[in-house]
Amino acid sequence: YPNVITSEGFERILSAGGPYYGHVMRPLDREEPKSIAWLQCIGSRDTNRCGNGYCSTVCCMYAVKEAMIAKEHIHGDLDCAIFNMDMRTVGKDYEKYFLRARDNQGVRFVKARAHTITEIPETGDLILKYADETGETKEEIFSMVVLSVGLEIPSSSVELAQRMGIE
Repeated sequence: YPNVITSEGFERILSAGGPYYGHVMRPLDREEPKSIAWLQCIGSRDTNRCGNGYCSTVCCMYAVKEAMIAKEHIHGDLDCAIFNMDMRTVGKDYEKYFLRARDNQGVRFVKARAHTITEIPETGDLILKYADETGETKEEIFSMVVLSVGLEIPSSSVELAQRMGIE
């Protein structure tokens, strides 16, 4: 769906040199979103679906940063929700940044496993279905969804490490 983008695409939207000159807009209709969901661990921490059982260690923090910047760019009431298994805030003062987003800036952190996104054709809004911590299935509607994609080591780096005897 046009209003589902990757974290890299959202970084371009936030950029002054990006497609909307730093103004946060939905790709489908160039409207300012009223709500944005970030889905964590896309392409990582899942050996069944993607084969990457590791955490990339950067996705949680760039999602928090993107949500806070989006709230700054949109003057008004923007609902920002980060759907996660757990937040990994590794680094100096990263936990403080996360707490500031949650406690002072109104970014919602939802412990959940998202499983389905469908588009409402008339509006371009997105229905996100997920299972919360208790296993209960819920759904919410968002203007945009950002996929926080994990990092993957290039196969050439893996081959080089193997040639050098490095695990």
